[in-house]
Amino acid sequence: MLRCLNYQKADLVFLLTPVLFSALLLYIIVSIIHWGGLASLSSIISSNEVFFSVKLSLLTSFTSTTLALATSIPIAYALSRYRFKGKSILESILLLPFAMPPVALGAVLLIFFTNTWLGKILDNLVGIVFEVPGLIVAQYVVILPMMIRVLKSAFDLVDVKYEFVARTLGYSRVSTLYLVLLPMAKSGVASAYILGFTRALGEFGASVTLAGATRFKTETLPIAIYLTLSSGEVRLTVALITLLVMVSFAILFVMNIVDKHGRLRLV
Repeated sequence: MLRCLNYQKADLVFLLTPVLFSALLLYIIVSIIHWGGLASLSSIISSNEVFFSVKLSLLTSFTSTTLALATSIPIAYALSRYRFKGKSILESILLLPFAMPPVALGAVLLIFFTNTWLGKILDNLVGIVFEVPGLIVAQYVVILPMMIRVLKSAFDLVDVKYEFVARTLGYSRVSTLYLVLLPMAKSGVASAYILGFTRALGEFGASVTLAGATRFKTETLPIAIYLTLSSGEVRLTVALITLLVMVSFAILFVMNIVDKHGRLRLV
């Protein structure tokens, strides 16, 4: 009886921990929104600058995340299914941008595209430095390591015997990856994409360093927040933060209702 009572108390502690921390975080966010006032939030909805920032944020985030997913799938597959010398070193190199401060990562990209022959060629062809493609490149480099890690973990959970069976039925390795492994790991793929998209949506440090902060040009939502705060418009800054929080929460909510089978559940 005593053991059962102690077990129940322990359960209560574990259940209260996320509730209390969520309540604290929610209180901080709500108090800031209340301080800024809902009037300022309603005023920015009709703003052309805010509309531009939201549209640019969604467009660049979608593009960079889609490119990162296409790149991270074969990389994660190779890291999950192959064993070779130097694999740990290779994986550490691939995940290195994840450990770097975003501003430092943006500085590395800026120096690369302005001071190396390959970088200069790419910049001349595409127009990356202080341009919209620079936002996509910065977001891509920031989110790629995280997506590789999530996808590798998802692939590791799929028993390799299913791939062996597919190969005996005449499937190539590529078709096995896309017709067998990816459908079985679709929940992990969806999580990787949504996490990458959310991170790209909130990316600032590398983006502002590589693409700059120009209104109506490279002004994503995080950069718009930076510009308004720099100009002393604190209440407008809070309104923009509120808008970004609302969009991010909606995306994360969708991610959290994706069950282990990759289907959306409403309850």
